[in-house]
Amino acid sequence: MPLWAQIGLGFFALTFLVMVFGPGFERRRYTAKLSALAAAAGATTTRRDEFTEWFTIDVDGRPFEVRRELRMRNSSYRGPTGQLLVTSTPLSGSRWEMHQIDIVPGRVPKIFRRPTVSSGDAKFDERFVVIQDGVPVRDNWLDAPTRAAIITFFDAPAATGPVWVHERQLQHIAGDEWARLDLAALKGLLRQQAMLASALERTAGWRGNWGQVKKGTGEKFTCPRFAGLRSRR
Repeated sequence: MPLWAQIGLGFFALTFLVMVFGPGFERRRYTAKLSALAAAAGATTTRRDEFTEWFTIDVDGRPFEVRRELRMRNSSYRGPTGQLLVTSTPLSGSRWEMHQIDIVPGRVPKIFRRPTVSSGDAKFDERFVVIQDGVPVRDNWLDAPTRAAIITFFDAPAATGPVWVHERQLQHIAGDEWARLDLAALKGLLRQQAMLASALERTAGWRGNWGQVKKGTGEKFTCPRFAGLRSRR
């Protein structure tokens, strides 16, 4: 057999082996990484199938689910693909149950996106694409404090993917770069996500201006839960 044919057959055989065994090696790598993060946090993982497993952790008084999930693009899913890390925390109250938003850093070609929300802040709108499904949670919910919380969240080094609010869950979806995270970096991400969750809870139920005067008292109203958020602006 000519040398070129032997080389061609060898290349074909190598490609076949990578196609057959590569996904299994990759899955075991990410499974081991999630298990290591869970062990460092003093938690254990729960496995639904070979594509999905998770553990839970509390950070800053909020429960989080940290989930490894294999996603592939299809006609009904247009989000990130591959071995993803989804960090999720529930939003308090019921107002976010019927509303869904996507917050995507960077620009998305118009052909691939739904109508976006304009915040009126040109710099913010240039940096982020905000997509809203259904009736707004309230008018002008994307106000200055909420925009500041979004910017602060995405300034965190580990905040690399989009943020979704879906069925009252605030989710951040990280691509396969999450395999480089250690527990300290993960907790840093979750702390920023907790702050963003507080901002979205405020904007869903807020009915006035921060620092407004309580009627008949002359005393300014400040919600203790969000006082820390205000001070960071």
